[in-house]
Amino acid sequence: MRRVPLAAAAVGAGILIVTAFGGRALAAQIALSPTFPASRIQVDTAPATLKMPGPTSLTAIVEDWQGAPIPKVPVSFSILSGPNKGKSLPAATTNKDGRAILSYSNSGEPGIDAIQASFTDGLEVHKSNRHFVLWLSGPAATAISSPATLKVTPTCFQPAAAVIATSNTFKHVAPVTTPKPSPGASRGPQPEKTTANVTGDNFNPFSAVLITFDAGPGGNPQSFEAQTDVFGHFSRDIPLTMPAEGIHLVRADDFRQREADATYAIPCFQPSVALDPPIGPPGFVTIVVGSGFPANSTILVLNWQPPALRSPLPAVIQTDRYGAFQYPLLVLYHDLLGPRLMQAIVANPSGDRAGAAIEADAPFLVTPGRAQPSDFVLRR
Repeated sequence: MRRVPLAAAAVGAGILIVTAFGGRALAAQIALSPTFPASRIQVDTAPATLKMPGPTSLTAIVEDWQGAPIPKVPVSFSILSGPNKGKSLPAATTNKDGRAILSYSNSGEPGIDAIQASFTDGLEVHKSNRHFVLWLSGPAATAISSPATLKVTPTCFQPAAAVIATSNTFKHVAPVTTPKPSPGASRGPQPEKTTANVTGDNFNPFSAVLITFDAGPGGNPQSFEAQTDVFGHFSRDIPLTMPAEGIHLVRADDFRQREADATYAIPCFQPSVALDPPIGPPGFVTIVVGSGFPANSTILVLNWQPPALRSPLPAVIQTDRYGAFQYPLLVLYHDLLGPRLMQAIVANPSGDRAGAAIEADAPFLVTPGRAQPSDFVLRR
């Protein structure tokens, strides 16, 4: 039976070993670019805007831990949200440069598609960042030229459910009995809600202003009223029900030739974290690699879950200027064999109104040895 004090002692002992015998050398094994996802698969980071029905093209890049492209890897694509959610997309195989290309058209309505690519190494499924495609049914409306300005605070929102799309998972999990939902059980996650502050300047004095959130073509507009003061300034808190991921347009108009635009992003960050290697015996030291986190930020949680063994971190671990980090992590000496989950959490730098903390999880398989056959079954 695992004992929490014993596990905490194992953590301390493991960190001491790493410090004494070359933590820097272990970390030096990782040569992946700090701007490349730790999941080792990336899609186009820049959002695309185009008219329906398209088509549009998307490229996924797969690399190993040394940054070398991996050819002949099957890559799957999926649309997580947007007008084409659930649409069947063809798989692709990486070429000699580690690139797999997807091309598809919009058969639905205007809106923002969030597309993700993934591949498996046989043990776990590696997930890419999300690429956003804004489908337009007509020309995008732009604010008229005027001295008015608009600011939204915070500028983004991090849904709590974003960690599901961000985190790698095991390819196969042990079969479990799924309980039947009760008649009153909720079907799927409910939209998250928050409040943002919209501030406008240089509008006409003593004028009514219409604020529209998600005002772009294909969006789901939410409208709010405001009133400017003698200086043409206004400040209004607006309650928001989160739409799909992507970049959303916010517009303010006083209908007297003063308009201004701002943007609001969902999510704030797309972090990724992975373990190299993701398999090993109790007492083994692996390397946790993270990227896509807030830059120059302190990692608040770096622990195995479940159960929650919240042993204090031995030192302050911070992300670099790219939002990346790497650190040696001990598999507890008295840990049980089987799947484990490692969590990495950083506080959301955009404030309380910006949603959840920035989190990504990574799986690890605790085995009697470094490698096991694919049909390994744990018997207790």
